[in-house]
Amino acid sequence: MNEVVYEKSFDANEWFVLINLLFIIIVFILPRIFNRLESVAYFLYGVFIAMFFDHTISVGPWDFYDVNDSAAYQLLDFLSYLSFGTYSYLFMYLYVRFKIKGFFNILYIAVWTVFSLGVEWVGLKVGLYHYDKGFQSYWSISIYLLVQSSQILIYHLIVKTRGRAQE
Repeated sequence: MNEVVYEKSFDANEWFVLINLLFIIIVFILPRIFNRLESVAYFLYGVFIAMFFDHTISVGPWDFYDVNDSAAYQLLDFLSYLSFGTYSYLFMYLYVRFKIKGFFNILYIAVWTVFSLGVEWVGLKVGLYHYDKGFQSYWSISIYLLVQSSQILIYHLIVKTRGRAQE
């Protein structure tokens, strides 16, 4: 099987990944509202969830898309996953900072889903993603809704567990 190569130069998709990586700085300069373990957990949640879904639906038998310049896994692919960690952390940080509750949970998740689709769209335009077999960005909506809802549920489980540990 021949490997598909989309480009061989350092261009927009690599810059997009590197600029997204710079956002990690935000994680370190924001005032702390989580303990260190929780901070790492929220960050790694984004990294591993992105890797899980990318390595589930972007490989055979589905193979709906490729990431970056080649169908093969590269270092820059891994680096692109770190940006998902930043977004995941910011998702939880803003959720807690703004004390989202009730109906606003749905609105918050909807806003982040639209934001996520926007970032995915930019990634598509700069050549970070290469869709195949009719894949469309809107297919990602269910994944974003599931992942973000799950992260909020995990947060509430952590808070509940933390409360029991203090008793």
